[in-house]
Amino acid sequence: MADSQRKNNQLTIKADMLIKKHAFGSGVFGYIPFPIVDALGIMAVQRKMLSRLAKNYKVPYSQSLAKGLLKTLAGGVAARATIPVAIKMIPGIGVLFGSTGMAAIGSASTYAVGKVFQRHFEGGGTLEDFNADQEKENFETELKAGLKLSRGKQKKPRP
Repeated sequence: MADSQRKNNQLTIKADMLIKKHAFGSGVFGYIPFPIVDALGIMAVQRKMLSRLAKNYKVPYSQSLAKGLLKTLAGGVAARATIPVAIKMIPGIGVLFGSTGMAAIGSASTYAVGKVFQRHFEGGGTLEDFNADQEKENFETELKAGLKLSRGKQKKPRP
């Protein structure tokens, strides 16, 4: 195996580990019983993951640019999160069921964000040339894969 191919494989493996770690972290934030706090925590985890992915691929990182891209890319997730948020507002058992749904959505959306940016960075892209509107279809595909993973319906892909 050539050195450049080995290095690319190592970057991919490290990126996969970063994505899985941050997806798990987002899922944990989904269990916070306060609807706004959980969403803010998930967004913070996604920004941190994007920062680490950029560093992994030696791509310049801008927090303000990343915030805007993440808002545009993950905008469709807000509609999916309304049901768990509403359920969380029901005292008692509602918090449990709403938190479980929010954890799955948080984990899956973080996974999807990571995979979309991983593919973009591996193709030589940067934050500045990332087009969130063009990537929405890929994001939706990865979100579905992330939801399956978070619900245990699919074996986790091997690096």
